[in-house]
Amino acid sequence: MSLEKKMIDNKRIAKNTLLLYLRMFLLMGISLYTSRIVLETLGVEDFGVYNIVGSIIVLFSFINNALTAATRRFINFNLGKNNPQESAKAFSASLTIHFIICIILIIISESIGLWFLNTQLNIPENRMYAANWVYQFSILSACIGIVGAPYESTIVAYEKMSVYSYLSIIEGVFKLIIVYMLVICTTDKLIFYSALIFIVGILVSSAKWIYCSRNFPICRYQFMVDKPMLKAIASFSGWSLFGQIAYIGSTSGLNMIINIFCGVLLNAATGIAQQVNSAIYNFVSNFQTAFNPQLIQTYSSGNLEVHRILLSRASRISYYLLYIISLPVLINTSYILHLWLKEVPDHSVTFTQLIITFSLVEALGAPLWMSMQATGKIKTYQIIVSSINALNIPIAFVCLYQGLAVESIFYAKILIGLFMYIFRVLYILPLINFSYMDYFKKVVYPTVAITLFTICILLIVSTYLDGGEKLLITTPLSIVLCAGSIYYIGINKQEKQTILQIIKKWKIQI
Repeated sequence: MSLEKKMIDNKRIAKNTLLLYLRMFLLMGISLYTSRIVLETLGVEDFGVYNIVGSIIVLFSFINNALTAATRRFINFNLGKNNPQESAKAFSASLTIHFIICIILIIISESIGLWFLNTQLNIPENRMYAANWVYQFSILSACIGIVGAPYESTIVAYEKMSVYSYLSIIEGVFKLIIVYMLVICTTDKLIFYSALIFIVGILVSSAKWIYCSRNFPICRYQFMVDKPMLKAIASFSGWSLFGQIAYIGSTSGLNMIINIFCGVLLNAATGIAQQVNSAIYNFVSNFQTAFNPQLIQTYSSGNLEVHRILLSRASRISYYLLYIISLPVLINTSYILHLWLKEVPDHSVTFTQLIITFSLVEALGAPLWMSMQATGKIKTYQIIVSSINALNIPIAFVCLYQGLAVESIFYAKILIGLFMYIFRVLYILPLINFSYMDYFKKVVYPTVAITLFTICILLIVSTYLDGGEKLLITTPLSIVLCAGSIYYIGINKQEKQTILQIIKKWKIQI
């Protein structure tokens, strides 16, 4: 048995990925349906208000995101070293810190955030009362998410993806019920919607807490002052903050700038684009979630050869999964949005295409960041990559201040994403003894070659088609082209053999 077969639990990854994809398909259908009904019921203006108000809370919750990454890293790292005692310490320390973050978030949100909402944002005066209610419910929802984050991290660390999937599906069903209640309610729909979303957050987080407390000994919280563990988590989280601040700035921060210069109607367009992108990116994020624990654990156990194999595979497959789904959407964006929504906000089509393009770059680079987390050596990395990412804000401000089209800020975002990817490659590969040439051959060349080949053919074909006919022809054609080029160009011999074995077993079972 080869080293790869010994060290990589392919069955576990495959099982977890399958469960996550079943979850994803259900949630994607629910998300797309509920988004349409919510937009239709609330109206473009209120939908834009909800989107921009929620962005304020996201701006102040970046600390939690950094801590969540730290929690997952330390729990996975110690599990990989077969040290559950240290994992228990990491959990308790992280939960203590998360409680503190809740208090800080409330203080900041009820002071600076509240001032910003009522004085700086471009919100219609007749909706300001509702906006404040949405804001308060958003704060409470954020706090619930912060406290629940260590429990979710533990579920993922133990690779209990069935539980993770079931809870997500239950949350999706609750949101379907919310949509029905939203349609029939006679009160202010925006306030009512925010309140129900908050209640769902409480229910789901409570379920995670009950499950983890009963099934994982490390989740039995104990208040302790473990200075080495607190210092390690705080140090890792502290440098992760640079990345989170820059990331939030490039998402919610851009949303704020769009609001200041263009108003809530364009925030609605941004919200639609982000929801489409989120639905598509779930294809990748679910796969990466399944891969992440083993990436960290193979590094912590010293199996760098296996770690490199996993990194290469995760990078390629992440991109392939997103590209296969994205390509027909990119070609048919206008028709799909008009088919999905009764009223498509202006700029939604171009925003969607540009955000998806950026996500393709991110999908290729995300496994590199997972590998970086595994090393724990993130200080210099975060300083540089966060500085690059932070350029989104001043560039966006200058673009809109100079009167350029609002799409210009997303073009800049894509270029910045490319620079970040190049830096990740140059910085991270030497840390895991992965040669640049090997990475280029195994990751960069096949992804670029497949992209150029497929998109050129589809662009030529699509020029002769339009509307539903274009969608019906280009969608299966893009799938065939992508699948064929991936098989012949995008995977190695061993991966081809694995695919053929799966097909043979499937034929025998039939």
